[in-house]
Amino acid sequence: MEEIVETLPESPLLNPQQYGIFTFVKYLFILASVAMSGAVVYFLFRTKALEESYLKDISEFTKVSPYQDVKIAKNWEKLKEKMVSDDLSERKLAIIEADDIVFSVLNQMGYGGESMKESLEAASSEIVPNKEELLKTHKTRRDMVYDPNFELDTEKAEEMMKVYEETLTDLQVI
Repeated sequence: MEEIVETLPESPLLNPQQYGIFTFVKYLFILASVAMSGAVVYFLFRTKALEESYLKDISEFTKVSPYQDVKIAKNWEKLKEKMVSDDLSERKLAIIEADDIVFSVLNQMGYGGESMKESLEAASSEIVPNKEELLKTHKTRRDMVYDPNFELDTEKAEEMMKVYEETLTDLQVI
Protein backbone atom coordinates (compact mmCIF):
# COMPACT_ATOMS: atom_id res chain seq x y z
CA MET A 1 0.00 0.00 0.00
CA GLU A 2 2.83 2.35 0.82
CA GLU A 3 4.39 1.69 -2.57
CA ILE A 4 1.19 2.74 -4.30
CA VAL A 5 0.95 5.96 -2.31
CA GLU A 6 4.63 6.74 -2.98
CA THR A 7 4.35 6.17 -6.71
CA LEU A 8 1.16 8.21 -7.15
CA PRO A 9 2.90 11.60 -7.56
CA GLU A 10 5.08 10.12 -10.28
CA SER A 11 2.14 8.43 -12.00
CA PRO A 12 1.22 9.86 -15.40
CA LEU A 13 -2.45 9.10 -14.63
CA LEU A 14 -2.74 11.81 -11.98
CA ASN A 15 -2.12 15.44 -12.62
CA PRO A 16 -0.91 17.62 -9.70
CA GLN A 17 -4.43 18.92 -8.99
CA GLN A 18 -5.81 15.37 -8.64
CA TYR A 19 -2.87 14.42 -6.46
CA GLY A 20 -3.65 17.43 -4.22
CA ILE A 21 -7.24 16.20 -3.83
CA PHE A 22 -5.93 12.73 -3.06
CA THR A 23 -3.60 14.15 -0.39
CA PHE A 24 -6.43 16.23 1.08
CA VAL A 25 -8.70 13.13 1.31
CA LYS A 26 -5.85 11.14 2.87
CA TYR A 27 -5.36 13.74 5.61
CA LEU A 28 -9.12 14.04 6.06
CA PHE A 29 -9.35 10.30 6.73
CA ILE A 30 -6.41 10.46 9.12
CA LEU A 31 -8.10 13.29 11.01
CA ALA A 32 -11.41 11.41 11.10
CA SER A 33 -9.74 8.25 12.44
CA VAL A 34 -7.97 10.23 15.18
CA ALA A 35 -11.25 11.92 16.12
CA MET A 36 -13.11 8.60 16.24
CA SER A 37 -10.34 6.98 18.29
CA GLY A 38 -10.54 9.88 20.72
CA ALA A 39 -14.32 9.51 20.91
CA VAL A 40 -13.99 5.79 21.68
CA VAL A 41 -11.52 6.48 24.50
CA TYR A 42 -13.72 9.29 25.85
CA PHE A 43 -16.84 7.12 25.91
CA LEU A 44 -15.00 4.18 27.45
CA PHE A 45 -14.00 6.34 30.40
CA ARG A 46 -17.34 8.15 30.52
CA THR A 47 -19.44 4.95 30.67
CA LYS A 48 -17.14 3.14 33.08
CA ALA A 49 -16.88 0.26 30.60
CA LEU A 50 -13.19 -0.15 31.39
CA GLU A 51 -13.90 -0.37 35.09
CA GLU A 52 -16.54 -3.03 34.51
CA SER A 53 -14.39 -5.04 32.12
CA TYR A 54 -10.83 -4.75 33.32
CA LEU A 55 -10.28 -2.77 36.50
CA LYS A 56 -12.48 -5.04 38.61
CA ASP A 57 -10.54 -8.05 37.38
CA ILE A 58 -7.22 -6.36 38.09
CA SER A 59 -8.47 -5.34 41.54
CA GLU A 60 -9.62 -8.87 42.34
CA PHE A 61 -6.33 -10.31 41.11
CA THR A 62 -4.18 -8.01 43.23
CA LYS A 63 -6.25 -8.17 46.42
CA VAL A 64 -7.13 -11.01 48.72
CA SER A 65 -10.88 -10.45 48.53
CA PRO A 66 -13.08 -9.93 45.47
CA TYR A 67 -13.95 -6.43 44.23
CA GLN A 68 -17.55 -6.64 45.42
CA ASP A 69 -16.40 -7.69 48.91
CA VAL A 70 -14.20 -4.60 49.20
CA LYS A 71 -17.16 -2.43 48.26
CA ILE A 72 -19.42 -4.17 50.78
CA ALA A 73 -16.84 -3.81 53.53
CA LYS A 74 -16.61 -0.05 52.88
CA ASN A 75 -20.40 0.26 52.90
CA TRP A 76 -20.54 -1.73 56.11
CA GLU A 77 -18.19 0.71 57.82
CA LYS A 78 -20.44 3.58 56.76
CA LEU A 79 -23.44 1.75 58.26
CA LYS A 80 -21.58 1.33 61.53
CA GLU A 81 -20.99 5.08 61.60
CA LYS A 82 -24.72 5.65 61.10
CA MET A 83 -25.46 3.39 64.07
CA VAL A 84 -23.42 5.65 66.34
CA SER A 85 -25.62 8.60 65.39
CA ASP A 86 -28.15 9.92 67.89
CA ASP A 87 -30.66 10.32 65.09
CA LEU A 88 -33.24 7.51 65.14
CA SER A 89 -33.89 7.79 61.42
CA GLU A 90 -30.18 7.24 60.70
CA ARG A 91 -30.19 4.03 62.73
CA LYS A 92 -33.34 2.83 60.96
CA LEU A 93 -31.80 3.59 57.60
CA ALA A 94 -28.65 1.70 58.58
CA ILE A 95 -30.71 -1.37 59.46
CA ILE A 96 -32.64 -1.21 56.19
CA GLU A 97 -29.41 -0.90 54.22
CA ALA A 98 -27.80 -3.76 56.17
CA ASP A 99 -30.77 -5.98 55.34
CA ASP A 100 -30.47 -5.02 51.68
CA ILE A 101 -26.76 -5.86 51.70
CA VAL A 102 -27.37 -9.31 53.15
CA PHE A 103 -30.18 -9.95 50.66
CA SER A 104 -28.01 -8.88 47.69
CA VAL A 105 -25.08 -11.02 48.89
CA LEU A 106 -27.33 -14.05 49.15
CA ASN A 107 -28.64 -13.40 45.64
CA GLN A 108 -25.10 -13.00 44.27
CA MET A 109 -24.14 -16.30 45.86
CA GLY A 110 -26.97 -18.02 44.00
CA TYR A 111 -29.50 -18.22 46.80
CA GLY A 112 -31.98 -16.02 45.01
CA GLY A 113 -35.61 -15.43 45.69
CA GLU A 114 -38.23 -12.77 45.67
CA SER A 115 -37.77 -12.15 49.38
CA MET A 116 -35.25 -12.66 52.16
CA LYS A 117 -37.26 -15.63 53.40
CA GLU A 118 -37.02 -17.39 50.03
CA SER A 119 -33.30 -16.67 49.81
CA LEU A 120 -32.71 -18.09 53.27
CA GLU A 121 -34.77 -21.18 52.46
CA ALA A 122 -32.51 -21.78 49.45
CA ALA A 123 -29.37 -21.47 51.59
CA SER A 124 -28.38 -24.30 53.88
CA SER A 125 -27.71 -23.93 57.60
CA GLU A 126 -24.04 -24.52 56.88
CA ILE A 127 -23.95 -21.39 54.73
CA VAL A 128 -26.06 -19.23 57.07
CA PRO A 129 -25.84 -20.70 60.59
CA ASN A 130 -28.00 -17.97 62.16
CA LYS A 131 -30.96 -18.39 59.79
CA GLU A 132 -33.63 -18.14 62.47
CA GLU A 133 -32.12 -15.02 64.05
CA LEU A 134 -31.77 -13.45 60.62
CA LEU A 135 -35.41 -14.21 59.77
CA LYS A 136 -36.57 -12.64 63.04
CA THR A 137 -34.37 -9.61 62.42
CA HIS A 138 -35.71 -9.30 58.89
CA LYS A 139 -39.27 -9.50 60.21
CA THR A 140 -38.51 -6.71 62.68
CA ARG A 141 -36.97 -4.66 59.87
CA ARG A 142 -40.07 -5.24 57.74
CA ASP A 143 -42.31 -4.15 60.62
CA MET A 144 -40.15 -1.08 61.07
CA VAL A 145 -40.52 -0.14 57.40
CA TYR A 146 -44.27 -0.63 57.18
CA ASP A 147 -45.25 0.72 60.59
CA PRO A 148 -44.60 4.47 60.86
CA ASN A 149 -45.09 4.34 64.65
CA PHE A 150 -42.55 1.57 65.18
CA GLU A 151 -40.35 2.29 68.17
CA LEU A 152 -36.74 1.24 67.81
CA ASP A 153 -34.49 1.70 70.79
CA THR A 154 -30.72 1.81 70.55
CA GLU A 155 -30.24 -1.59 72.16
CA LYS A 156 -32.59 -3.33 69.71
CA ALA A 157 -30.93 -1.60 66.75
CA GLU A 158 -27.50 -2.76 67.89
CA GLU A 159 -28.76 -6.34 68.31
CA MET A 160 -30.16 -6.28 64.79
CA MET A 161 -26.90 -4.94 63.36
CA LYS A 162 -24.96 -7.68 65.19
CA VAL A 163 -27.11 -10.31 63.50
CA TYR A 164 -26.46 -8.78 60.08
CA GLU A 165 -22.75 -8.47 60.84
CA GLU A 166 -22.58 -12.08 62.01
CA THR A 167 -24.30 -13.20 58.81
CA LEU A 168 -21.93 -11.26 56.59
CA THR A 169 -18.99 -12.63 58.56
CA ASP A 170 -20.29 -16.18 58.11
CA LEU A 171 -20.67 -15.51 54.39
CA GLN A 172 -17.04 -14.27 54.44
CA VAL A 173 -17.90 -10.88 52.99
CA ILE A 174 -16.57 -8.72 55.82
